[in-house]
Amino acid sequence: MKALELKQLIREEIYKTLNEVELEQDIESELKQLASQMQSQVNAVKPSPNDGELEEGVFTIAALITGAPGLLTFLGKAADGVADIIKKGTDSDVFKANTYKTGGSKNLVPTVVGTKLIKAGHSLEEIYIDSIGGWLQKAFPSRYKGQIVTNNKSLLYDDAHKVYATMLAGALVASAYDATHAVNTIVAGFKGGTSALKASEIVSIAQKVAAA
Repeated sequence: MKALELKQLIREEIYKTLNEVELEQDIESELKQLASQMQSQVNAVKPSPNDGELEEGVFTIAALITGAPGLLTFLGKAADGVADIIKKGTDSDVFKANTYKTGGSKNLVPTVVGTKLIKAGHSLEEIYIDSIGGWLQKAFPSRYKGQIVTNNKSLLYDDAHKVYATMLAGALVASAYDATHAVNTIVAGFKGGTSALKASEIVSIAQKVAAA
């Protein structure tokens, strides 16, 4: 390999690494803003008309999300916000028009984008689970009566994690990723409440979140 070719290859790898790091930072920044918005909305959530109508364990994740007042709308907004970051790439001054940066995050393979989303999602998981748990308790007080979202043996813990996974999967779907691949990526990357979740259960609702 010629010295010039090697230099170009090294330059491209540096740009690629910077792109990946900055993409993760931008996703995390967007998720932080959305988390603050979610926290501010939880207290205003009203009980769902469906609360108490179904037996424990009958609720699907889709029923929880569509039945909790305002939740689908917020998750859709969150998915769109993250998708905008993924689709446009990042805006560092380090990159010039004729570098690897051209095309933004489209130059990153899907597995890299999914990995960065999962990593950013993990860093804010506690905040989101707390807010989602509060939203679900407000919407379905009978279903979650006396439960604590930090108790990993509670139904609330499981459901909050499933809703969070659905939101992140919805972000990938909104970024034009195949729905099944997006859900599999997120479910494989998270433990906790998603451990017992089959990807097929949230493919359709992830699509609804992306479209909301």
